[in-house]
Amino acid sequence: MTEIIRTLSDIQLTRPSVITIGSFDGVHRGHARLIQTVIEHAREKSATSVIVTLNPHPKSVLRPEAPLALLSTLDERVELLAQQGVDYVVVFPFSLEQSKLRAREFVQLLHNHLNMAELICGPNFALGYKREGTLPVLRDLGVEFGFVVTVVEPRQFQHGIISSTRARDLVAAGAVSQAAELLGRFPMLRGIVVHGDHRGRELGFPTANLQVPDQKLIPANGIYAVRVRLGNEWLDGAASVGIRPTFGGGKRLVEIYILDFSRWIYGEELQVYFVERLRDEEKFDSIQALLEQMARDVETARAILSALGQGEPRVGEGT
Repeated sequence: MTEIIRTLSDIQLTRPSVITIGSFDGVHRGHARLIQTVIEHAREKSATSVIVTLNPHPKSVLRPEAPLALLSTLDERVELLAQQGVDYVVVFPFSLEQSKLRAREFVQLLHNHLNMAELICGPNFALGYKREGTLPVLRDLGVEFGFVVTVVEPRQFQHGIISSTRARDLVAAGAVSQAAELLGRFPMLRGIVVHGDHRGRELGFPTANLQVPDQKLIPANGIYAVRVRLGNEWLDGAASVGIRPTFGGGKRLVEIYILDFSRWIYGEELQVYFVERLRDEEKFDSIQALLEQMARDVETARAILSALGQGEPRVGEGT
């Protein structure tokens, strides 16, 4: 069972550890390879396996004027990391003050709190002030503090490396099925169902309006086939992301039409997995034209989701 530690100062390991450090936004297949290496090496050394995740994302701290929309909230990320099977997930609170830590100071913290015996990272990894803790610097510090540095090459997919940036770009463009190949699961939004203007109900397509956390990356405007988790139930649906231009536009909304469903779910949490983008958001000349297209969208979504089977939607193994 993975133990979650909400700040580095709350842990003091006496047993040696094998660790990896990063933001791990989205916890994609490249991250999974890195983490599995941590687990394997820890097992070989009879050591403790540890993931240290930085929060908030360093880019959001260092460039607050350009806030970064993320694939996963902190709670979602910690949950995904724990699913990898490590002994500990440790949150490292990142701030402007922490960004000024020199590489030696950062390593000293890891040594003091985690008893680090091995650091596993990618080839471009660096830590400390202005990324001064490059691999050569870390290897020198390893001689002093008693740890080794192991580099894991990034995972490749379709002529490029798997990265959080690449996955974010795909989700932002609405390419959710391609993003799923990198993530190992379909992009997901989790939020509370809130009241809207009930226009969907008036049209015969009642929708659940999803309140999405700030800084969570929402797929591009458009219509999507989605699978929805409500409690322990898995339900099929179609999602609309956008401003509803047929009705004059307005605030960007995420609206979920759950197929063959009529229960009252305001105030409940939904997890919405974006399986495939069906089309762009469009402005229709009439309500009737919109309704006819919505009916076609629902049937298209039904066919796509039926092919996935029931329950949690699964992505193929990929590369």
